[in-house]
Amino acid sequence: FMNIESQKISGSRNWAIWARDFLTRYDPDPLRYYLTVNMPETKDTDWDWDDFYHRNNDELVATWGNLANRVLSFAFKHWEGVVPQPGELTALDTDLLRTIDEGFKTVGDELDAVHLRAALSEAMRLASEVNKYLDTTAPWQAVKTDKLAAGRAIYTALRAIDSLKILFAPFLPFSSDQLHAFLGYDGSLFGRQYTQSISDDLGEHTVLRYDHSNATGCWQPSQLSAGKQLRQPQPLFRKLEEKIVAEERARLG
Repeated sequence: FMNIESQKISGSRNWAIWARDFLTRYDPDPLRYYLTVNMPETKDTDWDWDDFYHRNNDELVATWGNLANRVLSFAFKHWEGVVPQPGELTALDTDLLRTIDEGFKTVGDELDAVHLRAALSEAMRLASEVNKYLDTTAPWQAVKTDKLAAGRAIYTALRAIDSLKILFAPFLPFSSDQLHAFLGYDGSLFGRQYTQSISDDLGEHTVLRYDHSNATGCWQPSQLSAGKQLRQPQPLFRKLEEKIVAEERARLG
């Protein structure tokens, strides 16, 4: 079971997180992220607002959101909004892309086993590898003296981010779809959900349907090409203020 602030969930006592109320103040992907990393797969867990605040800021924003935004913004500024021409990739570049590509197996295996926490943790670990790569290649400084080297690093990072977008999509569909557009793709990663009325022996029912015919997302590594036009990026996630912890705790009970 999942508890809230160390107490059992109780709707009658208002000791609960109401999804529609939550979504009036926060975006859906932070909710999906925290529920996944904190879900009670093998033991009871606890929704803690301080933990939610830190995981949003320290993981979702700092590790993944800032990575995508700063690389896209840098490419948009210094390469006129297109994916840079990389020249010949180095061993460091190819090693990173190979590591990210392997994520389609490692994350996919965890998903097949319904180990959702482990799958999301692996995707976040891979995002951390891209951050480490950028710390090493430092394109922010290299662009001043060696624009080709900086472009190669940004090209490699964009390829990695394009793949990570897919690895994160099962958990963070809204921001992954937004990132898909920022990377210059048309259409949605996903198909269309809609409701339909059907009749059977038990009566008439409204059912949820899914049409995948227009989905453009595929569980495969990035094929992003140099010269592809990007779109002006925006932050994928919002950094929260610490005061929300006390505010949300005050709403309980």
